This record gives sequence, structure tokens and C-alpha cells, in this order.
Amino acid sequence: MSFGYKQVSCDFMTTLQDIRNKVKEFRPLSQEVNFFDPNLNDKSTRLFKFKDDNSNKFKIWVFTDRIKLETSLTTSLLFSINFPDKICLANKQLEEIKGIGKLFTNNSQDDQIQLCISLLSDDIKSLNFDKTEGLTVYRNSLQMTLKNDRQILPEIESCKKIKSIIEFNYPDKIYNVDFTDLPTELRQLIIKFKSCAISDDFERDEKINELTKKERIHLIETVEPKLEDINSFLRTFGDKPLTEGAIGLQSLAELVMELTFHK
Repeated sequence: MSFGYKQVSCDFMTTLQDIRNKVKEFRPLSQEVNFFDPNLNDKSTRLFKFKDDNSNKFKIWVFTDRIKLETSLTTSLLFSINFPDKICLANKQLEEIKGIGKLFTNNSQDDQIQLCISLLSDDIKSLNFDKTEGLTVYRNSLQMTLKNDRQILPEIESCKKIKSIIEFNYPDKIYNVDFTDLPTELRQLIIKFKSCAISDDFERDEKINELTKKERIHLIETVEPKLEDINSFLRTFGDKPLTEGAIGLQSLAELVMELTFHK
């Protein structure tokens, strides 16, 4: 059994090195993670983060036999190709499109999504997804699931083009985040530290670097005693998608935990 384990570990290290080499021109940062993706039913233990020459930010989550290429996105749409989404529940199959794959939505914007897919058709077809690959569009991110032997650089270019088309044609609706679903104490907490409730890893790192020592101490002393309350509240959602307020709380808790870890 130990020989098999060593072989798997060796193969995984080779995969990591191969991925690093493919994006080496961007000088990627690498970190250990423990992230379970319900859509893939698999766990990622390594994350690469980098910016391209135009400061576009990317992440590569490394799973057992696939990678997930992710970049930030601002759009009003929600859909998934080839994967019924279990996070924001774009899990109802709308249609199967030749050369593209199975299209899943939450049935709230089907007409707009079909128009969007027609705009993206050539770019998605050029990616030549098989049944184990696809992409998911969330309101704040674009994710491509790819086999780990992909070249990656061409996929990064496709990712940027798809992002540009979606953001230009389907920008996010401007609205104020509603915190009324949060318990009173947690609502006061998120309102006070709203500028620190950042879901994007890159932007959160930048915010941490901007904080003064005094601000860090105040943030930790105020939020850390409430972490268990935050986790208890988040657990009440079960399999339901988090509200905007809950996502903000989760992001604030993650920032404070990073501060606590590095203090």
C-alpha cells in the first residue's frame, strides 16, 4: 500500500511542477489549501495565484485529475456548462448544445443566458470541452474546469475573452446589499467592517497589507470572539445558497482568520 501512495504523491508533485512551469512567466504564488468542491466531489490541496501582464488576476485550484482556472467577474448571470452547480444552484438542465455541452441554469434568466451562449459560442467551442470539463459563471467569478494536462496559457486567453464579452453585455445590476436577514449583532459587525468583507483572495490580501497594526488588532479583538456565532449562522443555510449578507460575514471571518494566523 505504501508504494502506491508514494506513486500517487510523486505523480501529484509532477503535476504541480508541470502547472507551475506552464504559467512561470506570471511568477505564480503557491499555497497549500484544503478546499472541497461539491461540483467535482473532490478536494483541492494546492492553489496557484498570479496576475498576467495586464494585472488580470487568476487562480488555479489543483484537484486529483483536473484543475479549476478562476478569475473575477462582475455580471448579473448565473449558469454552468457540463456541471449542475451545487453552490448557487444553477442545476436545472436547460438544453444540450452541440460542440458546447449541457447548459445548466436556475431558470431565472434563461432567455438572457441563451443569448449570452450564442455570443460565446465560437469561444466555448474552441475550448473543445469533453464531458469532464466545462465552465461556470457566477455573479462574481468565472471558473473553467479543465484536465490537468491542458496547456493553460491558451485557456487563460479564452477566459479573458469570455469574461470581456459577458461583462460588456451582461453587467451586474447595481443594488445595495441587504443585511436584514442577519442577526442583530452580526449585522452591526458587517456594517462596521464592510470594507474588510472581501471575497476575492487577491483583493483580500491587498486589504490586509493596507491595514495598520492598530487596525489589525482592533479587527481581531472585535471579530474573533464572534467567529463561532458567524459559523453557527452560516451552518443554518445547509444546502441552500448563502445570501449576500452571509457571504459578507464569511469573507470577513476569513480575513480575520488570516490576520490571526499571521500575527
